[in-house]
Amino acid sequence: MAEVFSGFVCGFALSIVATPPFAIWVLHARDRVPFIRNAVPPGMSITLLSVPISSFFSFLWTGLGLIYGMVLFAAENAHPNGGLGSPNLLYTLFILLTAVIIFLPFYVLIPSARRLALFLVLTYIGLFGWATPWLAHYAATRVS
Repeated sequence: MAEVFSGFVCGFALSIVATPPFAIWVLHARDRVPFIRNAVPPGMSITLLSVPISSFFSFLWTGLGLIYGMVLFAAENAHPNGGLGSPNLLYTLFILLTAVIIFLPFYVLIPSARRLALFLVLTYIGLFGWATPWLAHYAATRVS
């Protein structure tokens, strides 16, 4: 089950990478987005704001990484051929589709977050779409 562990590791990496830019965006968007203005009190430090964001992202992305690891395991058994620079084309196409589903509404509905959404989608695709299958492939070949 190297796939599940690699999904967890890549999900944790995404939570670490995504927290600082998201926290910075939240502080800057506080003046423009009414929901954030109500949720984040004035004068809140970025460090204090990063703690709940980091906790939430840790649960979200590592949990999703575990699920994606199971999807990768199933994809390896069903269609083990590589493509698009990944050891498993079917899995990488699945990740590309989920990236659009997850991040497109964020990109369209919040214009001030477009650069952040682009950064997050590229990181998401890089870590889940390519790093997860390569890490699982490497782990499986090293253990065997």
